[in-house]
Amino acid sequence: MSGVFTFATGNVSKVLGLPLYAVGRGLSLLVPRDPRRWVVGSAFGVSDGARALVETVRSRPDAPRITWLATNDDEAADAQRLGVDAVRRDSLTGFRATLRAGTVVVTHGFGDVSRYAVDGARVVQLWHGTPLKRLHLDTPAAMAFPILDRTALGRRLIGAMYRRGTRRIDLIPASSATAADRLASAFALDRSTVQVLGEPRTDVLFAGPTSEREASARRRLESAVGPLGDARVVLHAPTWRDGAVDPGIPDANDWRAIGRWLEARDLVLVVRPHPLGVGDWGRDDPRVKVLTPAAVSSLNDVLWSAAVLVTDYSSTAVDFAVTGRPTVFLAPDAADYTATRGLYEPYAATTGGQVAHTWSQVRDRIDAVLEDGPAREAAASAAAALAARYHAHTDGRSAERVADALLGPVDPTAPRTPAAPVRSTGPSAPDRWIVLFESYYGRNASCNPRAIDGEIARRCPDARRLWAVADEAVVVPVGAEAVVEGSPAWVRARDEARLLVINDWIRDRWRPRRGQFVLQTWHGTPLKRIALGRGRIDVRAAAAVVRQSTRWSAMLAQSPTAARVLRRAYAVRGPMWTTGYPRNDILVHGSADGIRAALGVEGRRVVLYAPTWRSQDLASAHLLDSAAVAEALGPEWVVLVRGHARTMVERPPTEAAGVLDVTRYPDVSDLMAVADVLVTDYSSVMFDFSATGRPMVFFVPDLADYERRERGFYWSLADRAPGPLVTTTQDCVAAILADDAERWADRYASWQRQFNPLDDGRAAARVVDRLVAAGALPAPATTE
Repeated sequence: MSGVFTFATGNVSKVLGLPLYAVGRGLSLLVPRDPRRWVVGSAFGVSDGARALVETVRSRPDAPRITWLATNDDEAADAQRLGVDAVRRDSLTGFRATLRAGTVVVTHGFGDVSRYAVDGARVVQLWHGTPLKRLHLDTPAAMAFPILDRTALGRRLIGAMYRRGTRRIDLIPASSATAADRLASAFALDRSTVQVLGEPRTDVLFAGPTSEREASARRRLESAVGPLGDARVVLHAPTWRDGAVDPGIPDANDWRAIGRWLEARDLVLVVRPHPLGVGDWGRDDPRVKVLTPAAVSSLNDVLWSAAVLVTDYSSTAVDFAVTGRPTVFLAPDAADYTATRGLYEPYAATTGGQVAHTWSQVRDRIDAVLEDGPAREAAASAAAALAARYHAHTDGRSAERVADALLGPVDPTAPRTPAAPVRSTGPSAPDRWIVLFESYYGRNASCNPRAIDGEIARRCPDARRLWAVADEAVVVPVGAEAVVEGSPAWVRARDEARLLVINDWIRDRWRPRRGQFVLQTWHGTPLKRIALGRGRIDVRAAAAVVRQSTRWSAMLAQSPTAARVLRRAYAVRGPMWTTGYPRNDILVHGSADGIRAALGVEGRRVVLYAPTWRSQDLASAHLLDSAAVAEALGPEWVVLVRGHARTMVERPPTEAAGVLDVTRYPDVSDLMAVADVLVTDYSSVMFDFSATGRPMVFFVPDLADYERRERGFYWSLADRAPGPLVTTTQDCVAAILADDAERWADRYASWQRQFNPLDDGRAAARVVDRLVAAGALPAPATTE
């Protein structure tokens, strides 16, 4: 039992950490918190309510900067696929991130983040289920501590420690008034702190028509445990028992009987042990599957796949009730559990008095409720009553309500919860020698802003060039200075800079002051519909788009075609500078030798595979098998895989011969400069790489589905693509090796006339000329 988490071990660790709590409390008085920064953590990975809330908040145009505190590399990668930063929870970086964050979001407790740095933050506790069993201060089990809990004084001391911690909580969303009352009691909070907003973790249970929920859940389950054929699923999800072995694990005789029963009924038993559960559920039987938390971190993702649920005191019963399907309660230890942990109401009120104590009784009960008849009707009625009692919101928008409570509604007339950044006490007028750059929300120093930075550095050497960065690890150009977002230096820089060069949204309420010039370079010619060009956009989102573009002094476009699309998509009323893309200058006149050497690909031909992002869980099914491509091409070639920063699913193994994952390489322009062939799908890199005139292959096995399901296209790729559209790995390899430039020459030339007429290697110079003419930059010292 060594290493098993219990209430007692958790309480001991809290006491041992008291000196660190004191240090963190002291530092919190010295380090200012930034309302635009959030840290998020969850005990069992990127899942549950934390994931749902992050996805919703990230979709907002003025989203705060979110850092996920991860416990391992896999969790960090999952968080990065959500489009947020990730750092190790127990590292110094994690401590600093928590210390600076204005908002802290947890699902289980302060240990989900850096627990010693929470003081002074706005704390959001997304509890991980509707409480049936007693929690925290409502149960003596939670007060366990070696020896100390044997006295009334000791229990009071532990209770005081709990209350000291829970006082930091500012918001707990609850699924219903009943749940809210229990949570307020358990955490010793004023009832106003626990709001009936619905639980973000349950949104997946209400999203879309029932048939789509069922199909999605079945696919998700099969992706984790393997094909299930036509068999119906019995899902068993027991709760945690404070370090004790689960009494519901069948013995050898039970397993044999269960196997015969599953075969006869054409059922599959899927067991989801609690992540902290103790005991071996493994079984060498094709009809018994163990669904590990690593395979599916959020059980709600698969609930609609089950025909019946078997559980005990778990809140899964409340969530599964949404399906209207029967639940069988298996509780061999009901008397002991009720006496030690305790329940908020008599067990019969939840179960209807139908409780099994053995697996034989479970089988009989399932046989009854799976067939049409009184037992099934009674089970459906009980499920409906349970769902109605505990789910006040059934619209699948609980995460949105929580986001509104934290950020304010997305409405141009509504005040936002986070305070606007404090203005610096700098000069009354911006400094004409200060330029502030930002690329991709500070995650790197790349794209059009970097190319413009280089031209300004050459022509205006006296200019002070600052880069807004997410953290100190971001490398900025030589001679430039990094200012970490949220720091006092960053606040001053935004207020004092004469020129700000950005390539994405301004994420908070900041607006340029008189005399400041904001150049929006954007980050690609869109094939996919964006902003106001999307098929369905509500009034609030449209207002946010317009509000955003009013803060830009001018916007760059790669071509006249792109200019027309961007002006309509963002309702741009100011100047649209159609100059070509500065980031593509390197593709025309730059040298690739140094980049090849840095990547270690000298003397080899290079394929760059750069797919776009996909929002679906099954995105990996539509990604190219880069290892197979490299093997087919042979040792003379190397495949560079550039995953999209937000949602790339494929991570080629580093040991795969001929494959190099360059997802984290700072600037994709460098990668395009060394590529002999580009393979992409719907990414805007197609409009940049075509400036080279080199071959492009479009790997689009999901073309029709992607166009329909995602956002639609501005024009037909099939009608205009200057290279072959392929749908299999074999065809992709053949297209890469084909010497058919002449076949695509006319289309390529037409494409370049439409999308690359100004990508001639002088775009950055033209942009700087216009900035000088607009008064956004002082006249350069040299003009060669």
